[in-house]
Amino acid sequence: MAIHATLSPKDLLAPVLYHGYYIRPRINKQLERGFSQIESEDDWYRVLLDVCQFTPDEISVRTVDNLLEVTGRHAQRMDQHGFVSREFTRTYILPMGVDPLLVQVSLSHDGILCIQAPRKTEDLEPKINQLKIKVDKTESKS
Repeated sequence: MAIHATLSPKDLLAPVLYHGYYIRPRINKQLERGFSQIESEDDWYRVLLDVCQFTPDEISVRTVDNLLEVTGRHAQRMDQHGFVSREFTRTYILPMGVDPLLVQVSLSHDGILCIQAPRKTEDLEPKINQLKIKVDKTESKS
């Protein structure tokens, strides 16, 4: 009996390509976990980040100028496959009109970190402050 008679195309797994690289089928589920999503409207800016592998005290969020930096780190611990330690850092550039001092962070029960900030509603045109020139009327002796 020939091999092509016993196997159908459905029995074979087609290779999955992800950005040109071969991904093994069992890895596909790992790609679905862990996401970063940016949502932006006229009056608010939001980042959603899956951090379900970390506890709240293992996550830090800070702003530096117009950068938003999210860091997570946990020491080695046991999971279903053995021991694992994880660490990540994600940096986002805050868009124009978002005040870094107004950023708020919340963590949902299912491990989704929500970072949001309102956008300034005023126009983004530069403010011009016309300065008066003070004239000193006293003579200076050289």
